[in-house]
Amino acid sequence: MIRRLSFWLWTLLGLAGALASIAMANVIAARFAPRFDVTASGEHRLSPRAQAVLSRLDAPARLIVAADFQRVSPEAFRDSKDVLDRFTRTGKLELALIDLGSASGQQQYQEILADLIARDRAELLSQAAAIRSAGTTALQVAAWSQTSLSGILDDLRAALPPGTSGPVQQARSALEQRAAGARIAGRDLAAAVSKIEEPLTAKIGDLELPATDRAGEALRRDLRGASDQISQIVGELRRLSRQTDLGDSFAARAADAAEAVARQRDRLAVLSESLSRLPRPGVLRVASALRQSAAAIIVPPSGNRLTAIPLDELFPAREIVISAGARADNRRRVEEFLTASLASTLLEKPPIAVFVHAEERPYVTEAPFLEHLRDGLLLKGIDIVEWPVLLDAEPTGLARLDPSGTRPTVFIILPPDSTTAARPGEQRGGIERSQRLGAAVDKLAADHQNILLSLNPSIQRTYGDADPFLPVLRRFGLESAAGKPIFTERFDQGKREIDTDRTVLASGPAEDSTKPVHPVLGAIRGLPTYLPWPIGLTALPDSLAVRAPLLQIPESDSLWGESSWLLFWQTPRAQRPALAGSPKFDAGKDDRGPWIVAIASELPATQTSPRQRLLAVGSTGWFFDSLTQPGIQVDGRVVAPFPGNQELFDSSLYWLAGADELIAQSPQAGSIPLIGSIDPARLLWLRLIIILGLPLCVLALGIVHRAVFG
Repeated sequence: MIRRLSFWLWTLLGLAGALASIAMANVIAARFAPRFDVTASGEHRLSPRAQAVLSRLDAPARLIVAADFQRVSPEAFRDSKDVLDRFTRTGKLELALIDLGSASGQQQYQEILADLIARDRAELLSQAAAIRSAGTTALQVAAWSQTSLSGILDDLRAALPPGTSGPVQQARSALEQRAAGARIAGRDLAAAVSKIEEPLTAKIGDLELPATDRAGEALRRDLRGASDQISQIVGELRRLSRQTDLGDSFAARAADAAEAVARQRDRLAVLSESLSRLPRPGVLRVASALRQSAAAIIVPPSGNRLTAIPLDELFPAREIVISAGARADNRRRVEEFLTASLASTLLEKPPIAVFVHAEERPYVTEAPFLEHLRDGLLLKGIDIVEWPVLLDAEPTGLARLDPSGTRPTVFIILPPDSTTAARPGEQRGGIERSQRLGAAVDKLAADHQNILLSLNPSIQRTYGDADPFLPVLRRFGLESAAGKPIFTERFDQGKREIDTDRTVLASGPAEDSTKPVHPVLGAIRGLPTYLPWPIGLTALPDSLAVRAPLLQIPESDSLWGESSWLLFWQTPRAQRPALAGSPKFDAGKDDRGPWIVAIASELPATQTSPRQRLLAVGSTGWFFDSLTQPGIQVDGRVVAPFPGNQELFDSSLYWLAGADELIAQSPQAGSIPLIGSIDPARLLWLRLIIILGLPLCVLALGIVHRAVFG
């Protein structure tokens, strides 16, 4: 009996201990929520870029998601909530989910709106007062333009010498037109000033939110237009004052009138400039999202760079989420949007990307092959400026975006095709356009600007002339083989084919190397990068620049730098196999590898110049949407076959802008588990273990068995 009671006692004690252990384990798990991701693609852990961004937050940021969750797909909500939980578990993001389908949610949303507006209320009121003051001054100039200015011009017309000679008639007609234009300019300016009250008294519900950005920009644009019209009048008066056949008396009166009119023009110019310098309050950055009564807003721990996330990106439609393999893609997309939005709030002075080209007309802001690139830059808070060097001597949009000249600027060079002749309706061929662009880039380098330089094969180098980009490359201790693009020979079912494009896998120093890894190389390492018509780059000796190769093509008997490439370049890809005498390696003209095809170079700061960076890629078109956007199916998902292209562009932009701490691989880069190359020494050891390991283990077990059991 005692033995039986003892048995049951110890059984109950063991059961109680087990239950207590399970309960304690659940309490600890609920409190600390440990999660382990063992997937090859890292589907359930934050990407290195997200971790890098979160590590820079000195205090938790706040994500406010306000929506009617009854209308949100349950699948999308579950997946997005899973990603949001990863962020909140780091302690660097606080999440507020507000259900607008309930009365309490509506009240909570109104309180949050009031809080966001109150953060910037003082700045909003100050800007509204400055805009109204500028409007008052503009009304004074408008009244002067309609009365005094037109009167001055009418008096000058009356002071013209009598007669019907050609100069007198032309001057009379010009003054009549300018007087009518002055009255119209004054009337238009007065009408424009009357319209600024509408945005300055804007509301969201019952809350006042003056749209000072909209009012200021509209008034600035109208002030600039009126200033230009008055400036034309000043120019006309000065031209008339120099005409000797109109008499000395008239010339003196015209000169005095020109100076008086110029003073009023300068008043408008000063007003326009002051309005352009008004910073955009943080709440106005997300005003359009707030007015939709449903929004996702990131509030940074400091500063006023509020950021809105499109709700359809945070909670996509059910049809998208439940499609084959889409759940993992949806999680990565949500993580990418959150990471980019958080990064944009960290940049106190966000970069400006200036696309520089030598085409006859602007195209960057409208080109469909750059649509996703533009959207990605704007999401990261990076503004875009286009500079066609054939049309403008300077990038005209920079002054408006950065009037103080303190924001980091990255100039992205889009090289022309140097082999083309002048097309119909154009005045310059490819060689001249290349030279104009090369001169502009050389000037940028002399001004200590940071440059992302892509290279096309150069017909000038083929003919023995200087390459237009050679001066800027040599400034950074580099040289290119732009006259000898890299060709690849391969055989397909016994048929010889020539490839002009190359997929490159970035690799850095060995794991045991003490050499630090360049941040851009760390972001693209192990990712395939596709380079059309790659060109070799060389680091010159005896240069002060610090250079780091990023992409390299090893030496091979099937690779060479081809000097006679022009016919292949001008022939469509589908027609190249039919060419007679396809290119072959010529030891007297062509080059062998290895080649560097992407390299980062930095000139250290001196007492007279700041630090300057250049990242050169021996290819062009490598960051276009056709290569960076998803294009192949893997496990039912559409993914990007060359994730290195987008990663190289993003990390290059951050590095050139001096934001090294934001450089890391994005979640999209890990969408496909990639098998990297194995070090030869390690591969040898693996083979020895596989071949000899099993027999040796069996032998060892036999020896142990014999020793123990005899």
